[in-house]
Amino acid sequence: MNNKNKCFTLLAVGKSFLCWDDDFYRDVFLVKHGATEKDGRISASTMDINQLHAALQAMKTLGFTPKAKKQVKPSSTDWRIARTKKITALWFVLHKAGIVRDSSELAMQRWCMSVTKKAKLDWASSQDLNKCIEALKSWANREHVKLDD
Repeated sequence: MNNKNKCFTLLAVGKSFLCWDDDFYRDVFLVKHGATEKDGRISASTMDINQLHAALQAMKTLGFTPKAKKQVKPSSTDWRIARTKKITALWFVLHKAGIVRDSSELAMQRWCMSVTKKAKLDWASSQDLNKCIEALKSWANREHVKLDD
């Protein structure tokens, strides 16, 4: 790790992880590792990279375990595409039958959000998407709309 900004971030996360208040963190911990005053308060930005690394190492010996960010999977995987297409097809069948007034994708997304409680279909699980499909089929059945499966 050679990026100072990354060190600052890790120090802030470590401070939170170790439940340190700001006074202890600045006046005791940072001073111990070479921080000096800047703009009227002790600041990690006055430390060089070696001092930052030493401070992070000290936090690690006290129990701080930094974790790598989880990689976000691509928003549309193969299983999601098929289910989303099915939802769209059912939505348009209901629109053609006069049941759904607004055929836009935005209206469909909003309806799906009411079913899944997820702001985007990209965030929905397979169970969430299946729930949408089944709800649309039930809606079509209640309205006596013929579906081609």
